[in-house]
Amino acid sequence: MWKNGFVVAMAAEFSFAAYHRPISIRRKVRRWIIVSRCGPNSEFLTIASAAGKVEPEADAPIGLAPVNTAVGILLSASAEDITFLMVRQQPTHFPIAGTFFPTDGYSRIFESQGTFRLRSEGRHAHCARRPDCDIRSDEPDPAPNARRALGWHVEAVRHNWVGEFIS
Repeated sequence: MWKNGFVVAMAAEFSFAAYHRPISIRRKVRRWIIVSRCGPNSEFLTIASAAGKVEPEADAPIGLAPVNTAVGILLSASAEDITFLMVRQQPTHFPIAGTFFPTDGYSRIFESQGTFRLRSEGRHAHCARRPDCDIRSDEPDPAPNARRALGWHVEAVRHNWVGEFIS
């Protein structure tokens, strides 16, 4: 199922860390994400954060909507998993839902114990392009606003969702 195009909802645990010490976890939160594999050759992966309380065994809420969206490009594929390289610039002529969220890192999709899963790790440093603008732009390293720059780890598992699409 995860080898072609799809849109699924996943319950994700985000672990946030210091930008320059991404292994040093500071806090964890649970959020819904909407994960999509798309593009003419299924070469893109989008991961969008969404609002809503995550219940461990519950279906994803009907009204999930993308808020911040990270994009990955196909890096490698095997029979066991598919890996995407997350990007700091939105690919040209590639519309996304929500606000583009520049990241450095990778995302890996795979199946384990009969369940579709995602593991992603990386870091981000961004700011709004203008005070009145939701569009985000990449920040140089070292980040001038280091408190907003974070390392992150995501572990996610697919949940049933009425908005799901699998080709």
